[in-house]
Amino acid sequence: MTRDLVRRLVRRLGSTVPAPSLTPSTRREVILLRPDHLGDALLTIPALRALRATEHQLYLTLLVGPWAREVFTLRGLVDEVLVAPFPGFRREPTRNPFEPYGLLLRLAGSLRRRGPMALVVLRDDHWWGAWLGALAGVPLRVGADHPAVRPFLTHPIPLRSRHVAAQNLELVTALLTVLGYRNDSRRLTPEAHPLTWPHDPGAARTVRNVLERYSIVAPYIVVHPGSGAPAKCWPEERWATLVDELAARGYRVLLTGSASEYALLAKIVTATHSRPHNLAGKLSLSELAELLREAALVIGTDTGPLHLAVAVGSPTVHLFGPTRPERFGPWGPRARHRVLHAQLCCPRCGDIGPDRACGTGCMMAIDVGDVLRAALELLESRSTR
Repeated sequence: MTRDLVRRLVRRLGSTVPAPSLTPSTRREVILLRPDHLGDALLTIPALRALRATEHQLYLTLLVGPWAREVFTLRGLVDEVLVAPFPGFRREPTRNPFEPYGLLLRLAGSLRRRGPMALVVLRDDHWWGAWLGALAGVPLRVGADHPAVRPFLTHPIPLRSRHVAAQNLELVTALLTVLGYRNDSRRLTPEAHPLTWPHDPGAARTVRNVLERYSIVAPYIVVHPGSGAPAKCWPEERWATLVDELAARGYRVLLTGSASEYALLAKIVTATHSRPHNLAGKLSLSELAELLREAALVIGTDTGPLHLAVAVGSPTVHLFGPTRPERFGPWGPRARHRVLHAQLCCPRCGDIGPDRACGTGCMMAIDVGDVLRAALELLESRSTR
């Protein structure tokens, strides 16, 4: 309660303080702010590619959390990547309610010394990031026309799209309009602005070695059970049942996850008869991408690796609960992806805070049979191509 009260008071005070001004540097730097984790970071890639493809002389700097830095090591997306431990995204409690504002002041001073000409907040409700731009005195500040964000912006943009990837595209398009550049006239769709991830030959060789070690040959299925938010998780026993059902139909199943999810995956393996391989913590992001690229199918919850699977062109089945598929669903061809969503509503819809445990009603409403049917439909359509 104290933290929320401090946040409201400080934000209200900050919105009344006049923004200082700075003289932009000659390199015409644009700061693109994306505080989120892997999934939302990946959904930024179409907008970054669209921005980079336009004819301009802008120096593009991405400001991200350390948890997403690896996503943006792709060559040519931006000129520079800066890292900041954004409050509210560290997935751990903040003991001092004033700590986020000390970081805000320090980071504002750092940005002010850089002298950017513009800042784009690539999250529709991120008032902290918008306030950062205002405190730094960035002359042009573009973001969503959200009540909490609007007071800190010079150009609040009413967003028409619901999907996060399309909203990102709207915001970078708005930036180019403000700067006087020609707009991209393509529709804001996955077909016009696809989510892609480049092939990495070195990572592919590592993955081949891993598969040979386990005597795995195609076709194999990747199941990614974990999530950074427990509220988005599905019970372990259901994953185990699904894995055994797939194995009974002749598919080899691989479980993937972070090193911190090894114990979760080990419980699933123990609960199965088929004993799938547990690859938690054994692959880098690029190696995971290459494993997913060769998979016959990828199944998981609303989480970053499922977006990575979409980016490499693999068919996917996504289990959605408290989050909304119209905002965070697969950014790819509908024929290749299935979304399972019970569409149950409760007063905490959209809340994926750390205090919500696995077993939310909307996730429990998804039956193993539903997931299995969606998986087999995609596998069948793949085999008949």
